[in-house]
Amino acid sequence: MSWSIHGGRGREILVNLRENQMKRRRAIQTLAGISVAGALPLPASPQQTSVAPNQPTGANQPPNETPKLDSAVAEAAAESVPRLFSSAQFGALGRLAELLMPAAGENPGAKEAGVAEFLDFLIGASPADRQTLYREGLDKLNVEARNRYGKHFAETTGTEAGTILAPLRRAWTDESPEDPLARFLQAAKQDVMEATLNSREWSVTRAKRSRRAGSLGMYWYPIE
Repeated sequence: MSWSIHGGRGREILVNLRENQMKRRRAIQTLAGISVAGALPLPASPQQTSVAPNQPTGANQPPNETPKLDSAVAEAAAESVPRLFSSAQFGALGRLAELLMPAAGENPGAKEAGVAEFLDFLIGASPADRQTLYREGLDKLNVEARNRYGKHFAETTGTEAGTILAPLRRAWTDESPEDPLARFLQAAKQDVMEATLNSREWSVTRAKRSRRAGSLGMYWYPIE
């Protein structure tokens, strides 16, 4: 799978469908700052990226954002380091991603785009506070699911999960939420949306539409 993540709402998405193996290894080495003398997989515990010195601080400031990766690096997610998250956390992440971005018609959802696997890789290359935000947030989802329904969050129905995800229905503000779960859900929603819309699967679907529209004298542009 390939993903292309870039900053800015109006960003132009670059999609590279194939990169050779050596380029992927060098990309991961540059990102994580670790030696890749042997063959993949890489050692566990990826190094943290540095934080910009002019980044705002404060108790309610959102954690450092995930790094912006080009598709060559993101493609390596499918064959890189062991998972950052525990099995319970990863299951919760997969269910959350599926609920936030379900498949709709021809459009693939987060599940079809492999977003959980990609975020496991991406958050593993993020600053420590971003990793903590995700780990604690996913743990909280599982705790809430066990307390309310006696099951892991990954096993919840849409209705059951909806009650746990109630913080997402609160009015959007520019301020980071004080509630840790709400803060995590807000960050995860943005990450899941970007990863899905910038996935190879989504791009291929849009390209097919573009070809069909072209026969009618119409023009569609891949992921804008």
